[in-house]
Amino acid sequence: MALIRQELEKAASVQDVTRILDELLAQEAAVDAKLDGLLDDWNQPDSSALMGIQASGDIEGPIVELLEKVGPTAETASALSERVRRLDIEQARIKESLKYVEDVQVLKVRCL
Repeated sequence: MALIRQELEKAASVQDVTRILDELLAQEAAVDAKLDGLLDDWNQPDSSALMGIQASGDIEGPIVELLEKVGPTAETASALSERVRRLDIEQARIKESLKYVEDVQVLKVRCL
């Protein structure tokens, strides 16, 4: 994010800001795709075995095993969610900057 912020500060034209916005949108799409993959029903653990074990009364071991499998996925989903949130904030800032640059260009044209 710091690199993109530096690029945005050095942007000299609307095209530069638009390019940066396109890069952020591509990053956001990649993060969304990863998140969708993690949240896909096919990627979720099978709980039918857990139901059978629960009926037999011996569930502590399988629960720990399930938590070991789900824990990293939950951490990854949380990290991805944070990245998406940061990308959304950066995207809003870039859109605001782009609007500002366009307004300045309109004012320059009117003054000439």
